[in-house]
Amino acid sequence: MEFLMTYGWALLVVLAAIAALAYFGVLSPQKYLPETCQFPAGFTCLEKAEISDANNRFDFAVRNNNGYRASLTGVTDDPGADDDCAAPAITACTGVACTPAALPSGGLLFENDQQGIIRITCTSISSGRFKAEVTLNYRSNETGVTHATTGTITGQAT
Repeated sequence: MEFLMTYGWALLVVLAAIAALAYFGVLSPQKYLPETCQFPAGFTCLEKAEISDANNRFDFAVRNNNGYRASLTGVTDDPGADDDCAAPAITACTGVACTPAALPSGGLLFENDQQGIIRITCTSISSGRFKAEVTLNYRSNETGVTHATTGTITGQAT
């Protein structure tokens, strides 16, 4: 009985310490949320997205890895239950450090291995955890065939 009481008190102290750490935010899972930008082959992310709750937008850089020239014809943001962006407005540009603008009517041309920036402006983004599911619609300039690729963007809105 003495053995059980000693380990019982030790277990109670450990549980109290864990509860105190959780209360003060040391064990907050949002603090350790991975920041990712993941798309399948074709158009791939170059780095994590920049998510701004002050400007209600997120920017991410992509590269055309299709092996051919492609025109980005549209970008859609899935307003599903897990998505944190409502009523998005889409702008994009090609090149390094470019300024996103509205997509041209024929699509934004991406040469093979060219990078660009896509900006999605939402009605509001709250600070903290952020997740969006984005679909890039593009057309091969070699064959004229249209394709779609869907990726996810997660991170901390700051």
